[in-house]
Amino acid sequence: MPANASQITNPTVNTSVVRFIRTRMLVTHEERAICVISGPWGIGKTTAVEAFVQMNSKSCVVVKVEPGSTKRGASPVLVLQQTVEALRPHIGRSPRATLSNAYWSLRQMLYNSLQELAQTSEAGDQANRPPQFSIVFDEAQYLSSEAIEMLRFWNDPDRTAAPFPIGLIFVGNSEFALEEKVGGQSVLSGAVRSRALFIETLGYEDVSDEDIATFLMSRGAYDSEAIALLLSHFRQRRVRRDFRNVTRLDEALRRRAKAITISAGIVSSVLN
Repeated sequence: MPANASQITNPTVNTSVVRFIRTRMLVTHEERAICVISGPWGIGKTTAVEAFVQMNSKSCVVVKVEPGSTKRGASPVLVLQQTVEALRPHIGRSPRATLSNAYWSLRQMLYNSLQELAQTSEAGDQANRPPQFSIVFDEAQYLSSEAIEMLRFWNDPDRTAAPFPIGLIFVGNSEFALEEKVGGQSVLSGAVRSRALFIETLGYEDVSDEDIATFLMSRGAYDSEAIALLLSHFRQRRVRRDFRNVTRLDEALRRRAKAITISAGIVSSVLN
């Protein structure tokens, strides 16, 4: 067992939240559909995205959305640039080549990249169906409503702006407004909402005791009383069931334990 915190880095733990998100993503990918997932920091969204990509590395790409220059979010042009850049390694191009700032030029670059991908990809099947390819937009809370409205046409089988319909998966934090407000406003248009196969909103309450216990035991040696005490701590209303918080607490405990099994007494010495 590692003796210090620096020797354990981001273990991949198959929690119930990770399984739930990954399954939604897989079904969306298989159906060439749209999926929207929202939830707070630290519940396992990024871990689920990484697990999905690992299983589908040749047929998906992740676009880490960067904030736009205004409060309205990343513009269609910025999203096109980020998507074209993310696609380039899949077709053997440098991801850091200079990109246009013109919307129609970028749209043509996207089309050409996807078409080239289709010609070299193993994602198509023997029935000459279009390639099965999905784009995951991580940190989707930074997308503007205009960008999301643009993206839906990449998925539309009848009026697609791409050479074939693309599966779209949006993963964002809690400020990614999914619900329509009283005035009918939402970052998701009615057209996107009606096309989505899944729209899921998760919270800290979806992180179970078993998830926390499994995560802790994947990182170090805990006795049963220590686990019980820690679960009691995370059941308190004021304590977020956030795996980043769990990680920081685990690191403090292992520094105290100095490579021995973490006991309830060590837990008490940190919590009290």
